[in-house]
Amino acid sequence: MIKFFRKIRQRLLSENKFSKYLIYAIGEIVLVVIGILIALALNKQSNIKENNKLRDLYITQLNDEVDRNIDALNYHVDWSNNILREIDSLRNIVINKDYDNPKLLSKSHALYVSYHFKPNMVTYENLKFSGDLKLFNDLKIRNSISNAYHSFNKIKGVEEIDREAKNGFFAEYFLPYSKLIDMSKSSQNFGKDVIFENMVITRTTLLSQNIREYVNSIEALKELKTTFAEFQHDN
Repeated sequence: MIKFFRKIRQRLLSENKFSKYLIYAIGEIVLVVIGILIALALNKQSNIKENNKLRDLYITQLNDEVDRNIDALNYHVDWSNNILREIDSLRNIVINKDYDNPKLLSKSHALYVSYHFKPNMVTYENLKFSGDLKLFNDLKIRNSISNAYHSFNKIKGVEEIDREAKNGFFAEYFLPYSKLIDMSKSSQNFGKDVIFENMVITRTTLLSQNIREYVNSIEALKELKTTFAEFQHDN
């Protein structure tokens, strides 16, 4: 093809048809430019398709990750509510000064047990650190992703406060005054002082905060799933 065009140019020059040669040369340049633009457009279109495929794959993986986090959070809500019911029994005992109630010892473990939420974030971390978050040019989706995964930070914060309070109480109260293997052999004064009462109130408050953050995170994750569904429906 290049030789063909070269022969035409050479023939025009040999025939002293410079004006026609100039027009032809300009036309050839225009054709080359058009060819380049078409190639760039096709390449851009191909890149868009590949990016959309990758974006849709991320949505599928994020949806799966969101489902696993929702399941885990629902479990933590149920677990925390069960512990709260145990602590509520202790609170009634302390308020009524029913210190001979066997539940004072049997349910006191609720003041130091814990079960911390460990979020699934592999897909989100890959999305964030690879720079592929730019694939989501829809601001609503990006905000929903950010809100959902940042909600885990609040959970971590309240769980950390609960952990510190629980560990401090365990070290300063349970270890000196209780016999963990057989609580019936604990100190006779166990559970009968203001320190124990304060811990009952503190743990109730902290666990309630944990549950609120679990629920808030569940709502943020569900909102993210809804946003994904709306986006896929529109696209």
